[in-house]
Amino acid sequence: MKRIFSAIILGVSLIAFGAAFSSCTEEMVDINDEVALGRCLTPTELSAKVINGEFIEFSWTKSMGATEFVLELYSDEAMKQKVESFVIPAAEVPYTADLEADMTYYARVKAVNGEGLIGDSNWANYDRALQTYAIKSSLNPELVDRSESSITIKWTKDPEVDHIRITPALNAEEEYTRFDVSSEAQAAAQVEVTGLNPSVNYTLAVHFKSAERGTVSAWTRPAIDGATVVTTSEALIQAITDKAAVIKVAYAETPYVIGSVVLGGPVAIYGDATAEGAQPTIQGGLKIGADVTSIHLEALTFDGAGLADYPHNLTFDAAATVESITVVNCKLNNYLRGVLYENSKAPTVGSIKYDGVEINNVTGDGGDCFDFRGKATVNSIEFINSTLNTGARTWFRIDANTVLESIKLTHCTFNNLCFANNGNNNGIFNIRALNSAGAAPAFVLTHNVFLNMNDDNKRCCLIAKNSTSAFPTELANNFFYNCYDRFFIPQKDGSSLSGDDLKNAANDGRALILVNGSVELSADPCVDSARDKYNVTSKEVIEANAGDPRWYAAYVEIPEDLTQQVTPTGKIWNLTDGQTFKKMADKDMVRDGIRFYVKNTPVNFTKEGFEFTGEATVGADGIPVDGAIGIKVNEPGSIIISLAEAAGHSNLTVSLDGKVSASVPAGAEYQKVTFANVSGEQMIYIYGCHPATMTFLQWTSDVQVLDKVLATPVVKINKTTVNERADDEITLTWDAIDYAGSYNVTIDGKPKNVTETTYTFSTANFAVEEAGGDFDIQVTAVPAEDDYTRVESQPAVLSFHVNDVPDEPGLKVVTYYLTFPEAATADAKYVCENNEGFYVVGAGLSVDSSTAAFAEAGATQHDMEFTTRLKGSTSKTITITVPNDGVLYLAARSGNGSATDRTISLSQNGAVILEPTVCKDADLWVTDKSKTYPYVVANVKAGEITVTMAGSGGINLYGIRYDATEGSAVEKVDKVWDFSAPEWVDAMTNSGVAINTNDTNWNLDINGLKMVSGGGTIKWNTSTVDGVQYYFWQIGGSGSETKRYFEFTAEVAGTVSVYASGTNDELDDTRKVIVKAENSDPVEQFGATKKSEGPAKLDFNVTPGIVKVYTNASLILYKIEFHSN
Repeated sequence: MKRIFSAIILGVSLIAFGAAFSSCTEEMVDINDEVALGRCLTPTELSAKVINGEFIEFSWTKSMGATEFVLELYSDEAMKQKVESFVIPAAEVPYTADLEADMTYYARVKAVNGEGLIGDSNWANYDRALQTYAIKSSLNPELVDRSESSITIKWTKDPEVDHIRITPALNAEEEYTRFDVSSEAQAAAQVEVTGLNPSVNYTLAVHFKSAERGTVSAWTRPAIDGATVVTTSEALIQAITDKAAVIKVAYAETPYVIGSVVLGGPVAIYGDATAEGAQPTIQGGLKIGADVTSIHLEALTFDGAGLADYPHNLTFDAAATVESITVVNCKLNNYLRGVLYENSKAPTVGSIKYDGVEINNVTGDGGDCFDFRGKATVNSIEFINSTLNTGARTWFRIDANTVLESIKLTHCTFNNLCFANNGNNNGIFNIRALNSAGAAPAFVLTHNVFLNMNDDNKRCCLIAKNSTSAFPTELANNFFYNCYDRFFIPQKDGSSLSGDDLKNAANDGRALILVNGSVELSADPCVDSARDKYNVTSKEVIEANAGDPRWYAAYVEIPEDLTQQVTPTGKIWNLTDGQTFKKMADKDMVRDGIRFYVKNTPVNFTKEGFEFTGEATVGADGIPVDGAIGIKVNEPGSIIISLAEAAGHSNLTVSLDGKVSASVPAGAEYQKVTFANVSGEQMIYIYGCHPATMTFLQWTSDVQVLDKVLATPVVKINKTTVNERADDEITLTWDAIDYAGSYNVTIDGKPKNVTETTYTFSTANFAVEEAGGDFDIQVTAVPAEDDYTRVESQPAVLSFHVNDVPDEPGLKVVTYYLTFPEAATADAKYVCENNEGFYVVGAGLSVDSSTAAFAEAGATQHDMEFTTRLKGSTSKTITITVPNDGVLYLAARSGNGSATDRTISLSQNGAVILEPTVCKDADLWVTDKSKTYPYVVANVKAGEITVTMAGSGGINLYGIRYDATEGSAVEKVDKVWDFSAPEWVDAMTNSGVAINTNDTNWNLDINGLKMVSGGGTIKWNTSTVDGVQYYFWQIGGSGSETKRYFEFTAEVAGTVSVYASGTNDELDDTRKVIVKAENSDPVEQFGATKKSEGPAKLDFNVTPGIVKVYTNASLILYKIEFHSN
């Protein structure tokens, strides 16, 4: 096959190599020194060897009687066209001929007696052709410019350039196309290669005859017509929101930050990359909406920034019917979970194709990389000519719920994948889907390279054991390097195997995988794959056209830029960042502002940190030159440093401009080395006398040398006695503590972290018995987040007293908790300790010990931590009896942490009061407890309630909270503020502000409802829906408790109803209505329903006090109501 790589000579280009040729002569004559010869003997043992391309070394035996030899070279096998003839003295055999490159020669030689004493020998013919070739040094070609149909390159001036060989890198098996270089282009050392196709990655090889003189890999620009051009993050978000069909993203030095954006229709997004190929970066994720029929992404770099807000690059948000998803010439970096996710949306997808893509540094936290879990239908998935590098949990997860016809991976390079230490890690391929016929999908895995699959967590394998496609249907020409035994075992986790069992299982796996040209390599087929230098050096891999074709280009070592910037104070280095610090520093280099001094003593980059491998070399001036690092500073500060434990006398020396300041021993944690007299730019050096590993490094402006414990705040309290239920406040104040970043204020055991030196809290909710009660207050100073040398202060301890106030007539809410004693029998009746009318009958369910914390959804503090549970089983019912109306909070949790089919429902008096509600662990969140589960909440009447728990494995009930409404009823309160009512219409029309005109000075108070702009824009307007005219307020943007809000006072607890809609017909689940009751956290609900459908009612429960209503984005409000409970 003719390809541009056919003449690549692996190894150093000027090494002599070639095949030695030998040939039979026309006659074989025994040598007899006593026989008189009439002619020279014919030369025997002919051999020829091509050296350095253009030279051939000829050799033969020296014949008796010969003083010289005649060597003739022909261009044809019949030896009719002589091109060279040499007369060679016998003493100069073997003889090296300097010949023309790229020629085929046929040779013969005869022996001659130069004195004419005897005749010439017969000719001895070489019996095979001899091929010369050109070898030239690299001219370091570079990319100059690109268009849709051309690529311009330049090179170091040299007259020996005659053509360019062009190969589409995304179809590496094609033969090259020759593009001749004109004399003008040769003189200019620059050429525009024309006649190319758009959106194709080409490899351009500069040639002189057969000698390659360097390559350039570059994409032609895409052909884009009618695009919406965007230059800012806001413009990109708006273009997506407006459903622009084609979007061109201009190149920018800073990322386009879009967050998580829903695609509303078919879209093609192109990056306008620079001439050199630098792409614009988009930070965020794209959600696939219901109306998306196609997606095309090209010439873009997407960045997940490691954030949970957009853990995947693409996420299905609806049951879309998508003809194609195509990602071309893109980089997908730093996503928390991966590149694509579908769960429970049931989309239908034609083709998914990733072509020429690089995917780097997927964390693999809590999810899988290419992940179909729901009832999706997918025709084809294809990854070609791409590189998948570093990270992820399971890479390809296609669950059994999905219908998949085919998956193909070819010409891809895989490196260092699936090392998440998690039981859900199923390796690279966990394909459990079947096709529409109920059979395994077509699975092609050919011409790929797998590198460095040997993680310490022992999780990575090629094929998961529970994959229905246990092995690909087409498997060939794959190469494996540095893949441990477990990688070849078709199972989820081979860590349980060892010794002969491991070896035998691995050999069985290899026998199935290493077939049809697939090979396990003993040497790295790349320049240095562990350091992301994937340029292929293996002749075997190149000849098989395996791996991502972009890496066939010759590797050009870029000279290290040793420019070092001054380190900013507060800098903390991530010493285990494998993207910045790759494998080792084996030469002088600068990484993340750290200068590495390495000649013979490398610094290894490990999972612990920087490993100094040996004794540093230090000059007479005290400045290290080998085995050391240095940072540049220009102001006083301190180094904070930690070292791993080590045997012996391991330590690191810290010096300033060669003057030793400290020796940090192994095992030291956050040791501080202070440099109080830095003036101008100076260097801090760190080096060892023995091997040592540095695990933490920080440069801080803190030069104080004091006790590590922060000073205790001196706290003042404005009052120490309050009345029960009084609308009162206590304010704490204290002076700032040096080096404190924040303060922990704990009231009655409930902590709150604040950054100010004052804290005010309400006492209205502190209830006491008749004698009153005392409540503790503690305030501690907390070090700043980046302060690793100091610890939290001792607490300042205070208290306040709450006087008992007799209850006034009226309803009150009393909270009771019911738990299950572990020794109870299965049919026991469980009675609340404080309310004998509140009890549960367990219907044969047993009780065991188990701990879990519960709270209302969204709370920042847990409500109750239960330590026992009523253990559920399949489809059980229990009965709960309560003596008063109230609210039940069921501490219910699925019996299986990963199940999503367990439900709980409630009925009373023959009516369903809570529809089946799923209980699943995925709903847990972090409060003051690391895991907090949500209560299942229902309003109930006095009497008996039936609880049904359904699902294949049951639900566990840890306990029940019951908020009982006790006492006598109070007068019902109802308030309605309808903005279409006359009083509001008058306020609008007589305001002096025209209809549909934003104004920032609204300050109305009508019938107890205030409306305040607070400097934010609000406008009034009208709309007609189904023949009804509405007057409404349109909020101009995000509001708060001081800006763009409505306010009223609720005398009692009740329900606020807000009637709202979006400003258009686009559903947007990010736009919320927020209600903030005086003594409660804000509560929000989705408010952006379709404007054409009129107002939608949103209900919020509130406690007594001031209530404020506002939004987090532009919405329309039609009416607000309040009704007491």
